[in-house]
Amino acid sequence: IMLVTSLLVQGDGSALGSRLSTIVSKIAVNALVFLSLGADHSTLIDKVRSANIQCPVYLAETYGIIGYDEDAGRNIELMEKGRGSEYGYCGGSGGQGCVVVAYSGSSGGMTIAGHDASFPTDASSLMVIADTSGTFGEVASSAPLHYGGIAKETFVLSKGQKNLERIPYFWVATPATGREEEGKEKEPPIGVSAFTGEAGAAAKNLLSEMPPGWRPSGDVGLFPCFTRGVNQYGEENVEVDAISAVMSEELSSLSFPKFYGMFAHGELGPSSFSGFRNEAGVGIGCTKHSMTSILSIHTIPDGDAKDEL
Repeated sequence: IMLVTSLLVQGDGSALGSRLSTIVSKIAVNALVFLSLGADHSTLIDKVRSANIQCPVYLAETYGIIGYDEDAGRNIELMEKGRGSEYGYCGGSGGQGCVVVAYSGSSGGMTIAGHDASFPTDASSLMVIADTSGTFGEVASSAPLHYGGIAKETFVLSKGQKNLERIPYFWVATPATGREEEGKEKEPPIGVSAFTGEAGAAAKNLLSEMPPGWRPSGDVGLFPCFTRGVNQYGEENVEVDAISAVMSEELSSLSFPKFYGMFAHGELGPSSFSGFRNEAGVGIGCTKHSMTSILSIHTIPDGDAKDEL
């Protein structure tokens, strides 16, 4: 089954080396995504080379990042200094860092990641990061159920890992259960919803839709508009703390969720669908939202324990 492993490292990326090596030593990485807030791109790519990672590698330069900071021992939000003030808000508090999202596990031969419109028809959902060009909007209707957002710039690491190449968008796919072979585990469903109200209530509503036989893995994707976060609440970490509290309260076996995500300038997610899905996701309407947060909750079979890195 497909699994997600993520972490946030503050700074220019220099501190990423040993942590990236730890991830690679524990799991077979099928796709790697960097969500950067002012991190040094060359440093990040040097760390990829040093860790001898041989899989698709994508990078987005963002308006802000969300993730689990091991040094701080909690999920945190970092938003670009002043971001949002152009719309009359207080503006982001600043910071520098990157979120690393590693995808691992069996894909049943399906293409796990890409940066063109050849979306896998046997995927239950896609995590999509696009740039501001609007190119993804031209093909979004042919994509399966997806969640993510619009970043400043998006890149793919070239073959031979020589340099980053600009691309208009990239995606990482989760296989649909329909791909399972006899004797193999079913693919875990991913819960996806878009909300404009209170984050804790949105998380509780989504968790209420979780099908029997599954429980949260502890991995949570969150893609809010940059007019949310500190610009809406006057302080950082409000939504991650609210969602964490709901998940920890309702799922005593879960010590804490680990977030990955970014602040977006256009949030990509379902138009009206809210729930969990592990069947082929084509046909579910999605759109580019505004002043919204997109939430995704990953699951594992109930009774399984995910190894901690």
